[in-house]
Amino acid sequence: MDYVLVPLAATIPLAPGTFVLRFAGCGFLAGTLPGQFVMLAAEDWGTDPLLPRAFSLLAVRPDGTADVLVKTTGKASALLERARPGAGFYLLGPLGRPFAAPAGGRTDWLVAGGVGLAPLFMQCEAARAAGLARQVTMFYGGRSAADLVMLDDIVATGAELVLASDDGSRGLRGRVTEAVARALAARPPGTVLPSLMACGPDPMLIATARLARDTAAPCWLSLEGEMACGIGICLACAVPCKGRPFRYTCVDGPVLPLDELAGEYALARQGAV
Repeated sequence: MDYVLVPLAATIPLAPGTFVLRFAGCGFLAGTLPGQFVMLAAEDWGTDPLLPRAFSLLAVRPDGTADVLVKTTGKASALLERARPGAGFYLLGPLGRPFAAPAGGRTDWLVAGGVGLAPLFMQCEAARAAGLARQVTMFYGGRSAADLVMLDDIVATGAELVLASDDGSRGLRGRVTEAVARALAARPPGTVLPSLMACGPDPMLIATARLARDTAAPCWLSLEGEMACGIGICLACAVPCKGRPFRYTCVDGPVLPLDELAGEYALARQGAV
């Protein structure tokens, strides 16, 4: 697998500092599954930034366009926000292991924070395509209403949408995992536990792991470890796992079942976090 040079087709602003990059010429990404990602670098970056960046895919279409969701947080993302249509970008992908495909008889609760929305939105789209959207609930949180984007798109998939914001400006006041905890507590006795699938900031993932521990719900986490290569060579994205010292987010993940994880995630499962 090699990097492919593709043109930026459009930059789509969603909120201040949050936007979608749409690339053309991405037929090589056909078949991408929810949770897989690309390594991305601009043709004109040179040595600054030196390394490509990893982004979960938001959408891959039959017409060969592909989207990534970006929030401006540093130099590379600021450069991405200023990029103009026609600019060249090197993409490598699809990489990594995805979330489990939607399945009949299983209820999926998706827990998204910030740009962690991207792979879980793709999971909603996969559920819609399989006729299983009614079995999916998206729990989506941010600091304020301004951080919650693509709400109409999520609703259009047919999945149920539950919102939370730290300041209470949209949905439940508090963290998104508090909304998940309330929903778990409100389940009628004897009902089948939902599968929790989460992507977002690490504290949110640890809180989701704690909920899975408390309820024995199946749980998968999409980890956001720093990556330099995306293909398991640099070993920069190591995470402690059971059965062997480490797994690597880029090739063994980014989606990993909670039962395989050690370190802080396993501690959460044991009640120590």
